[in-house]
Amino acid sequence: MPQLQSAELDAVYTHFCRTMTRVGEPASPLFLARFALLAMDRIGDVGTIERLIDAAADDLVPATAVTAPTSSA
Repeated sequence: MPQLQSAELDAVYTHFCRTMTRVGEPASPLFLARFALLAMDRIGDVGTIERLIDAAADDLVPATAVTAPTSSA
Protein backbone atom coordinates (compact mmCIF):
# COMPACT_ATOMS: atom_id res chain seq x y z
CA MET A 1 0.00 0.00 0.00
CA PRO A 2 1.44 3.41 -0.94
CA GLN A 3 2.51 5.76 1.84
CA LEU A 4 1.54 9.44 1.93
CA GLN A 5 4.22 12.10 2.17
CA SER A 6 4.05 14.33 5.28
CA ALA A 7 2.58 17.25 3.34
CA GLU A 8 -0.05 14.99 1.75
CA LEU A 9 -0.99 13.48 5.10
CA ASP A 10 -1.30 16.95 6.61
CA ALA A 11 -3.48 18.13 3.72
CA VAL A 12 -5.89 15.18 3.85
CA TYR A 13 -6.07 15.28 7.66
CA THR A 14 -6.91 18.99 7.46
CA HIS A 15 -9.62 18.22 4.89
CA PHE A 16 -10.93 15.45 7.17
CA CYS A 17 -11.08 17.79 10.19
CA ARG A 18 -12.74 20.58 8.22
CA THR A 19 -15.32 18.12 6.92
CA MET A 20 -16.08 16.96 10.46
CA THR A 21 -16.54 20.59 11.47
CA ARG A 22 -18.86 21.14 8.51
CA VAL A 23 -21.05 18.10 9.25
CA GLY A 24 -21.25 19.15 12.89
CA GLU A 25 -20.81 17.37 16.19
CA PRO A 26 -24.19 15.54 16.16
CA ALA A 27 -23.42 13.94 12.78
CA SER A 28 -19.74 13.21 13.55
CA PRO A 29 -20.25 9.58 14.73
CA LEU A 30 -22.19 8.76 11.54
CA PHE A 31 -19.57 10.50 9.40
CA LEU A 32 -16.76 8.54 11.11
CA ALA A 33 -18.64 5.25 10.69
CA ARG A 34 -19.32 5.90 7.00
CA PHE A 35 -15.72 6.96 6.41
CA ALA A 36 -14.44 3.83 8.18
CA LEU A 37 -16.65 1.54 6.07
CA LEU A 38 -15.59 3.24 2.84
CA ALA A 39 -11.92 3.02 3.85
CA MET A 40 -12.24 -0.67 4.82
CA ASP A 41 -13.83 -1.46 1.48
CA ARG A 42 -11.08 0.40 -0.37
CA ILE A 43 -8.27 -1.24 1.67
CA GLY A 44 -9.74 -4.64 0.91
CA ASP A 45 -7.50 -6.72 3.19
CA VAL A 46 -8.95 -8.13 6.44
CA GLY A 47 -5.57 -8.45 8.18
CA THR A 48 -4.57 -4.88 7.36
CA ILE A 49 -7.95 -3.55 8.48
CA GLU A 50 -7.81 -5.45 11.79
CA ARG A 51 -4.27 -4.16 12.50
CA LEU A 52 -5.40 -0.60 11.78
CA ILE A 53 -8.43 -1.01 14.07
CA ASP A 54 -6.18 -2.31 16.85
CA ALA A 55 -3.67 0.52 16.32
CA ALA A 56 -6.45 3.12 16.45
CA ALA A 57 -7.70 1.65 19.74
CA ASP A 58 -4.25 1.59 21.38
CA ASP A 59 -4.24 3.66 24.57
CA LEU A 60 -7.98 4.41 24.25
CA VAL A 61 -9.39 1.29 25.90
CA PRO A 62 -7.98 -1.41 28.20
CA ALA A 63 -6.25 -4.15 26.22
CA THR A 64 -8.75 -6.73 27.43
CA ALA A 65 -11.65 -4.76 25.91
CA VAL A 66 -10.22 -4.85 22.36
CA THR A 67 -11.13 -8.47 21.71
CA ALA A 68 -13.71 -9.51 19.15
CA PRO A 69 -17.07 -10.60 20.50
CA THR A 70 -17.66 -14.34 20.58
CA SER A 71 -20.80 -16.05 19.43
CA SER A 72 -22.59 -18.23 21.94
CA ALA A 73 -23.94 -21.06 19.83
